[in-house]
Amino acid sequence: MFVDMHHHFVYGIDDGAQTIEDMQQMLDLAYTSGAERIVATPHATPGRHVFQMERYLDHFEKAKVWCAEREYDLKLYKGCEIFYTEDAARLLDEGLIPTIGGSRYVLVEFSPDAPYARLKQAARALGSVGYQPIFAHIERYDCLRKTAYVEEIYRDYQVITQVNASTIVRGGFFTWQWLRKVIRLGCLDLISSDAHNVSTRRFCMDQCYERLKRSFDMELAQRLCRNNAMTILDECEPG
Repeated sequence: MFVDMHHHFVYGIDDGAQTIEDMQQMLDLAYTSGAERIVATPHATPGRHVFQMERYLDHFEKAKVWCAEREYDLKLYKGCEIFYTEDAARLLDEGLIPTIGGSRYVLVEFSPDAPYARLKQAARALGSVGYQPIFAHIERYDCLRKTAYVEEIYRDYQVITQVNASTIVRGGFFTWQWLRKVIRLGCLDLISSDAHNVSTRRFCMDQCYERLKRSFDMELAQRLCRNNAMTILDECEPG
């Protein structure tokens, strides 16, 4: 069973599911592949685009109805993937963009070429007002290919780190070597799907789990694909 902290199943909000049928197919695939908890994380860009909260909540409820009708034992949680800006903390405080399950956990992303100073700024700014940042798909940020920076952001700035399952499954040789080093350093917390559809960016945590089990062991695969995320969501409210 898997716990997915990063999933774009809510339709009509971003570049994830576009229709209700897309959303239903994504939920079907995730559940039949072993998901037991999923966080809805549509993109939000604080201060640049208004987050469509009313539509999001309405479409999120439709997802819950679908799961109930299909009798899926699947818990859904509200959240979003925040492209970090200086307005992020203020809009979170005002309730204009959702945290994960109403908690102080927030999923944060950056441009791939963002300087390391930008990541540290975000960690400090959000942490100083009581939010716990989870940095999304850390494999995408050029600056973090320097593993000393991964260690610093993880240990000194207390950032929770997430990698996409598709990177484990299909990543190239150099990315895989970097990931192995990050894992051995103990600086990776979560693996999530970052699913956007059921074709090109599909849920593949089951395949990821099998590769981790072969390359490391079952305990590590279970910790990264389920247990660490479960610990976080135990502090959150399902939708």
